Amino acid sequence: MASGSTCTVTYVGLIRRIVGRREDVLALEPETTLGELLRQLCSRYGPEFERYLFERGELTSQATVLFNGRNAHNRGGMAAKLGGDTEDRVEIVVLGPPVAGG
Repeated sequence: MASGSTCTVTYVGLIRRIVGRREDVLALEPETTLGELLRQLCSRYGPEFERYLFERGELTSQATVLFNGRNAHNRGGMAAKLGGDTEDRVEIVVLGPPVAGG
């Protein structure tokens, strides 16, 4: 029976201000996709986080997701499988308009 692995998620730029931390270390189920991981993070951090990452189900133009140092689009996009023999690293970078304030 395969056991899960871990993934370190680093937040850069505006997204760090939204989540209020530099990184998370998360346990992954076997065969977790990058898309599933990002949806879990949206559930954890709420609609503002999701708004900066997704637009109509796709990554926004201001969001860049790196998977083990390479652009996620070049690694299979949202369908890329996480949780191999080594710890995965996902870096979420959001550059763009400032976070709206009250």
